[in-house]
Amino acid sequence: MTPTATATATAPATGNGAAENGRPVGRAEVMEAVRDAATDLFAERGPDAVTVREVADRAGVNHALIHRHFGTKEELLRVVLTGAIERMAAVAQHTTNTGEDIREVVGAMRREEPAIRLLGWALLAGYPIERVWPEYPAFQKVQSVLSDEQERSGGRGDREDPRVVVATGTALMFGWIMFRPFLERAAGLGDIAGLDDDEVLFTAAQQLLDRAR
Repeated sequence: MTPTATATATAPATGNGAAENGRPVGRAEVMEAVRDAATDLFAERGPDAVTVREVADRAGVNHALIHRHFGTKEELLRVVLTGAIERMAAVAQHTTNTGEDIREVVGAMRREEPAIRLLGWALLAGYPIERVWPEYPAFQKVQSVLSDEQERSGGRGDREDPRVVVATGTALMFGWIMFRPFLERAAGLGDIAGLDDDEVLFTAAQQLLDRAR
């Protein structure tokens, strides 16, 4: 019997017992549990160091169901990162200015820390960026808003290209997220009472944007 057939045959038998044991049941629950488990494991150790069976064990599902619903591990990686792209885009689409609205964008990126760390792992492992993170709606939205602000404020020829500004700000935020443990020790951030990461990143972003508006 093929893995797919096995998964199909055994799924109904786990129905009520699975629910009682806290295991996911039904396609939607299984896929959500797998995505969550893959996000955590991939971000902790990198996708190449994690097996499909380990993801299944963490999610509490039969590993054959992962092959059935997601296919390959690369496809699972793409699905995990696509979820992060969509959530950040959902916040960024409401951006109408590069002032206070950027606070929400910073918060959205911080909520996606596991996915951002996972992106770093994927790039280091050689996964093609065009396959694992193919779209950039959040970044493009902020670029567009900044470009509109520059146009409305008149022609000052020395202002930076919005693409460069957003790329620089994104690099700063991604670097802060991925290297936070190093920065905490190297710069002694742990000794700063009440340090608010979101506020630090928002202020840094505003310094870049103020120069560009």
